[in-house]
Amino acid sequence: MKLFFSLLAVNVRRAVFSPRFLLSACSVTLVMFLTGLGLLSNAHDVIYLCGLSSGSENLMLIVGILPLFPFATTFATEWEERATAFWMIRTGIWNYAVSKVLVSALSGFLTTAVGIILFVLIALTRFPLFTKVSTGDAYSVLLDAGKPVQYLCYYIAHISLSSVLFAVAAVWISTYIPNKYAAVAGPLVLYFVAHRFTATLNIPQYLKVGTIVGWVYGIGTPQKTLLLKLGIVVVLCLLMGYGAVRRIRRRVFRD
Repeated sequence: MKLFFSLLAVNVRRAVFSPRFLLSACSVTLVMFLTGLGLLSNAHDVIYLCGLSSGSENLMLIVGILPLFPFATTFATEWEERATAFWMIRTGIWNYAVSKVLVSALSGFLTTAVGIILFVLIALTRFPLFTKVSTGDAYSVLLDAGKPVQYLCYYIAHISLSSVLFAVAAVWISTYIPNKYAAVAGPLVLYFVAHRFTATLNIPQYLKVGTIVGWVYGIGTPQKTLLLKLGIVVVLCLLMGYGAVRRIRRRVFRD
């Protein structure tokens, strides 16, 4: 177990304290600003601008592409470069595979979260944080209660959890197609296929992929809403993570 946590710490440093992480997080901020340029004249506060700038037009960039670059593509890159043996011999296959999944999830979450926080901090130099309620999502009750900072925390966490899904999906897909381009494009293809498929099924709205990734589905309180999102993301990531670990083991023993 000590070896596993040592490997986890090494991978976290590689993922989070790296130029790729900084560039990816700043790219999230840049995408949001480019989206919000035409809205600056009508924006009355940062929360309003943040909601519009992280909307459906650029959601896939913010949660589905940019968060993959810090770490989620590293298995594919290491496999192509035949560098996986260096790590597996020293740490074991299970430790190596599980750490890839966990750190990819963490780096995906942090990339989006840090990018949005940077956007908020920069926007605060021109706009107040909150002046009036301009959103009707499940977390807006916090704005009604005069808690804009708490609202932002919930909102950022909600969006960033979608990045966790894409990051873990990238690792899972790359165990079948160990190519960094496939690791980036694969989760998007999987999302659009699953979105079209689940949209036609007679299942609860909160289980449809479009809702899981892009909507804030309210079930009463902000806490319950975020816990619902967290629970769904954890279950899906456990399934994909288990599949990724098994596939890595099979690939190693086969080759």
